[in-house]
Amino acid sequence: MAGCNAAPTDRRRQARADLTPGYSLYLDVVRCVAALAVFLEHVASYPFSRTTPTSTHPLLAFFGIYGNSAVIVFFVLSGYVIAYVVGTRERTAWAYSANRISRLYSVVLPALVLTFAFDALGQWLNPGFYSIRTVLWKPASWEGYLSSLFFVNEFQVFDLSGAVPGTNAPFWSLSFEATYYIVAGLVLFAPLRYALPLAFVLLGLAGRTIAALLPLWGLGFWLYKAGARLAERVPFARTLLVLSSLAIMAFPQIPSFVALTNFGAYFPWGHGPFNRNLLLDYATALAFAVQMVAARRLFSSMHAPRPRLERLIRWLGSTTFPMYAMHYPALCLFAALSPFAPTSWVQILFISAAVIIVIALMTPVCEWLKHALRRALTPTPSPRIAPVPTHSRFGLGVNEHARRLRKSL
Repeated sequence: MAGCNAAPTDRRRQARADLTPGYSLYLDVVRCVAALAVFLEHVASYPFSRTTPTSTHPLLAFFGIYGNSAVIVFFVLSGYVIAYVVGTRERTAWAYSANRISRLYSVVLPALVLTFAFDALGQWLNPGFYSIRTVLWKPASWEGYLSSLFFVNEFQVFDLSGAVPGTNAPFWSLSFEATYYIVAGLVLFAPLRYALPLAFVLLGLAGRTIAALLPLWGLGFWLYKAGARLAERVPFARTLLVLSSLAIMAFPQIPSFVALTNFGAYFPWGHGPFNRNLLLDYATALAFAVQMVAARRLFSSMHAPRPRLERLIRWLGSTTFPMYAMHYPALCLFAALSPFAPTSWVQILFISAAVIIVIALMTPVCEWLKHALRRALTPTPSPRIAPVPTHSRFGLGVNEHARRLRKSL
């Protein structure tokens, strides 16, 4: 990326060169694979394709162990994307805030409504299914919905024990994501004498688990800034891409052979009793970082595929956030309504197809809401007086650059 003294147009041109069509499509494919991994982990779990909590589906057993690894991949990708958008278009505190709010709430608001509606319908039609703990870990409450609406459901200061809205267990990670957005916004746009203390206070309220995974999000941010330089120097890019991918696939198998408990430390997440395996999280993030650097070397010069394939990949990429935030209550509803045996392939195909249809219908709704929120939150500049924005530390604005140039002359 260009230095701080480069003009904004030069920085945007360099950013577009860094995120080429080929590499951008690779990132979309990774997002799709990560969302699919989370989905398959839940499909492979009890009671969706198992008759007991300890039983395993013969073919889904292998694919149902990558959900946590996929979440770590999402965290690293999130940091990378934030570095990109701040370096290109979200160059003021207001633009950054408006885009982050619209990005989150365009999916969170429909997801909360859908969760409430699906849970109410499912409990009315099949209350016995919703008494299973892995379907509804605790009775639905306003605390779960309200804390999730404001992304504090994982804040340990409130001792909510991983409250989520109804059946929507994957909402736990959005508390992490929103916290990282706020920390990044403070550090990038506010004076550091205020930003750093506020960021530490926020992380203190959020608790040790959110704070412990922040460096993985920061790794993605750093990769955007340093990725081009690293990609130029990386040897054997194809080999590194294959080896890093194999490592990510192998890491979740490690707990089967070695008991890893963070050396006795407890980092709760999700429903409270779970303890994150930080060694596995960090290993996965580092392996994925190697993969991203190797992929940048390989795919940056790749030409875009045929328009139909490119549109398909872009559309699949746009479904990943709605898929993540909405698939679990949809799975619960359609599994509750399914007349098929849990271990049958007909059951798996039925609930999977139903969820895919729901996500396909909800994705354009989320996209429309995102643009509507963004328009509502973005002020219309005065035609007479152009606003002078406060730019991020990623670089100087045009006005500041001109002022310093005049001063040097």
